[in-house]
Amino acid sequence: MQSRRASITMGVEHMRGFSNEIILKRTLTLSDFTLRYHKRGITALQVIKAPSVSNVPVLLSGDNYGYFVMWDLVTKRPITHIEIEGNSHIIAFWWVETTNVLYILSKDSMLRIFELDSSTQLSIDLVRKLSQANKTDHLQWTKIYEMPINTLNFANFIIEAEVKPTKDNKSYRLVCCHTDDSETIDIYQIIEDSTFKLKRPFNNINFPRFLKQQNFLGISKDSKFGIIMRFAKLNDVIFLGYENGFVVGFKITFDEGLQRDIAELVHVSNDHYPNPILDMCVSGDELYSCSTDDFITKYKIPVNLQLETKYLRDDALLIKCPSSLRVSEPSKVHLPLKNIGHIDKVKDDYLVVSSWSGMTIVYNMRTSEVEQTFVKSKNNLVVSDSSMGDLTNGSGSNTESSSKSHNYKVGAMTCLESFDVQSDGLRLGQLRRIKALAKCNWCLIGYEDGTIKLNKI
Repeated sequence: MQSRRASITMGVEHMRGFSNEIILKRTLTLSDFTLRYHKRGITALQVIKAPSVSNVPVLLSGDNYGYFVMWDLVTKRPITHIEIEGNSHIIAFWWVETTNVLYILSKDSMLRIFELDSSTQLSIDLVRKLSQANKTDHLQWTKIYEMPINTLNFANFIIEAEVKPTKDNKSYRLVCCHTDDSETIDIYQIIEDSTFKLKRPFNNINFPRFLKQQNFLGISKDSKFGIIMRFAKLNDVIFLGYENGFVVGFKITFDEGLQRDIAELVHVSNDHYPNPILDMCVSGDELYSCSTDDFITKYKIPVNLQLETKYLRDDALLIKCPSSLRVSEPSKVHLPLKNIGHIDKVKDDYLVVSSWSGMTIVYNMRTSEVEQTFVKSKNNLVVSDSSMGDLTNGSGSNTESSSKSHNYKVGAMTCLESFDVQSDGLRLGQLRRIKALAKCNWCLIGYEDGTIKLNKI
């Protein structure tokens, strides 16, 4: 009887997998544009606003050979680029619009900070003079600082504006992995003035130790959270996704007793346990996370968190949490994919996810349907080293390639939502090209072969 039940279960799982495969194939969609400049695999993508460069959003991209590129999405051409010394793998970057400062984190465990020289910015906006968009020598980058950061885990980092900047300078917080221990974090204060000052008010903040000391969830003191995999920011709350599937959210608050800032825990969840958090994104007041499972978790985070009067605290660790804090209960979005490495949200209805298989799907959360599937397939032609000069299509069981994915891996993925266009001073042809970009939602996918695909949603 048990063997029969097992065979029935296996049959159901096989049929479900077969059904998912049909759905994904039926929704396959061709890409609209391809950006070509990188020679190595794409590792980071981000769409930003850079008014000093363009009146429309621009794309930032980085690869595993240390090349950073800023793209004009109207002309589909590079605007400017940076080559990281030593050609170190780029993990993540962050653009500070107010100061034209770019932070690039690389696999050589260095965070490099570059400033876009205001004296060499384009005198005429690229949107108004599209013909200049491919002339990268107009923009010059100056490296103003670099510092070591632990990059054992390929985690990103967070930059947030300080609550009380002074009128003479701008101040930011940098939240990143601790220099030596990837289970803990450091928080730096970056003061952008004539000399560029750096302070570290928080050193080695250890949330796993705090949770174990407070016997939260009955976590054993011997258990390991593993390294921090991802950071995300929603309003004033910073989220950490751990290797064991826990997600921890905290904010910086002033403690009257200690007369200094401390970290206040406001969120703990473990729905992906024991699988690692692979990516997180925010949309409105919601946090989304993904792992090797076949589902996405969605947490609704209150914009204004309630004031508490009773706290659990450890002054030595500079951490406290409300005594009423409980594990958050998320809603789950089940998908026809596993091993989800990248996630983003578009408007209210669409969730865009990419898996390790090289597949990216657009999922309509309102209808619970996959509406589009994007892949970039490899040429399956296999050249044999045999003296017979045999050519096969890679489907033979005697070739190693037959067991590998036939799709290029997704190195990074991001989305661009439709936006309004200011038509003042634009010629008809320029306005038409900008509107063609602005009227659509886009999914941008960077692949291991260095190409970036632009796909209309």
